[in-house]
Amino acid sequence: MSHPRSVRFPDSLAQAAEKRAVSLGYPNWAAYIKGLVRYDLLVQGDHPVTVPMAVLPPVKQDAVDAHLLTLTQKGRGERGQLLKRILERVKDPAQVGNVLAGNFN
Repeated sequence: MSHPRSVRFPDSLAQAAEKRAVSLGYPNWAAYIKGLVRYDLLVQGDHPVTVPMAVLPPVKQDAVDAHLLTLTQKGRGERGQLLKRILERVKDPAQVGNVLAGNFN
């Protein structure tokens, strides 16, 4: 049995996700999204980077998404460097989005 869900993605995030899904070999967008959910459920880890992003104002989320699209277009991610940089520069977890958007104040 299937339960339909509807989610709107900002343009930059959708472009990055579509490119990443293809590069990973998923047959379609839905398979990629299901794969992400399955992986998360399998790992059962915390989300100390992405949860704070979820509560940022839309304009800051857009800046993060634009950065992620740029990385995806280059074919490389932060691969651990993102978390390292965040931990070095952010004492307050609520400031994670600022670091990702390039605002290191």
